[in-house]
Amino acid sequence: MFWNDWYGWQRNLWDDLANLDTRFARPNYRRSYPGVQLYTQENDATIRAEVPGLEADDLSIEVQDDLVTIQMEKKAAEGEALRQERPAGKFEKLVRLPFRANQESVRAELKNGILTIHLERAAEDRPRKIAVAAR
Repeated sequence: MFWNDWYGWQRNLWDDLANLDTRFARPNYRRSYPGVQLYTQENDATIRAEVPGLEADDLSIEVQDDLVTIQMEKKAAEGEALRQERPAGKFEKLVRLPFRANQESVRAELKNGILTIHLERAAEDRPRKIAVAAR
């Protein structure tokens, strides 16, 4: 029993240490919001994020290699809330793709509180067929 607990503790410690750079890079951002879904096919991917109440000006999207960064700021409602269940503040979501994205062909749209980001696989990252010459 002790060794199973030790293994779990050790694994969590190494996971935490491996993610230190992203954990403390921007301490004023929260990463649990918004919930995202990533759909992939052979040469493209689609990310959908629920961002109710946000306008396009409140969002910032960056793509670098295989990492998509979604940053947003959701302003709190005016006045004192008796009950607050909707998050407010600055948020950042990092989504790692299974391939490098072509930065020139990224498209993003916001409709009815759903942010949809379409990404294509970079040409140099696509698999190539190699013809074998017979001699």
